[in-house]
Amino acid sequence: MDPLGGHLDEMRAFLEVARRQSFSAAARALGLTSSSVSKQVARLEERIGARLLLRTTRRVSLTEAGNLYAERAGRILSDVEEAQRAVADLDGTPRGTLRISAPTVLGSIRVAPAVLACRARYPELRIDLDLTDRIVDLVAERVDVAVRLAAEISPASLVARRLADDLRVLCASPRYLRRHGTPRRLEDLAAHDCITLNDEPVVRWTLVGPEGERVVPVSGSFRSSDTITLRDAAVADLGLANLPDYVVQDQIESGALRRVLPEYGASKRASFAVYAAPARAAVRVFVDALARAMGPSSAAEAAKRTTPKP
Repeated sequence: MDPLGGHLDEMRAFLEVARRQSFSAAARALGLTSSSVSKQVARLEERIGARLLLRTTRRVSLTEAGNLYAERAGRILSDVEEAQRAVADLDGTPRGTLRISAPTVLGSIRVAPAVLACRARYPELRIDLDLTDRIVDLVAERVDVAVRLAAEISPASLVARRLADDLRVLCASPRYLRRHGTPRRLEDLAAHDCITLNDEPVVRWTLVGPEGERVVPVSGSFRSSDTITLRDAAVADLGLANLPDYVVQDQIESGALRRVLPEYGASKRASFAVYAAPARAAVRVFVDALARAMGPSSAAEAAKRTTPKP
């Protein structure tokens, strides 16, 4: 048995537990059982002669020694992995582990299919996809690629590749529109039941149209923190919704939802792939695949499908 390899495996298991604060979550990320991860961490603690983690029935936390070890072990493991990636990249074949972070809804609908296609094409590649709406620290959390929605990104030491514009769709069900009428101007939205996110007391939709950006106060009787629930509420005739095009594409195509005020479909935001330079082969091929899947040609095709016929 390679003692160095075993030590690195123990370090990797410990760092995953420390990052996720859970043995079961770390085990899933590593493709191991919880008992195996627990044994690796126990061997590491025995090897260095210090307690690194405090375990309770509800949570896992770092001891003072654990904090110190995590900081230095993270740097060591990052250097080792960088060396392995450099050697693996000599023949240009994507291999090793690719860690990807993406927003929950965008990630499940647009990013995940590109991830699955990439994994199918490159069998030597292992992928860890984390869907979360928080902004991850790529360096601290050892993430290779983060997909982010923003107006602009200008990181000092990272590459930010623009993937696609954030296109919005104002829509409602045919039954709702028959009952309440179809808005013809932005001012008409004030008279409608608008389905909104519940993240602020006064809801304002920022819409970009022929005259530029407009901020319109709206209100309604249904709010939710979940974008998919907002879409389902619109399908259920509860009101008008303002949602990303990829969230409602299927419903527009099927006729379950209809676009209104289609000239207000733009946004000042876009999706970006953010990663460190120089990018290894796995990062390059994945970002290229994601750009093709989400880029202008695919967006134009989606627009053709979701624009109502005259």
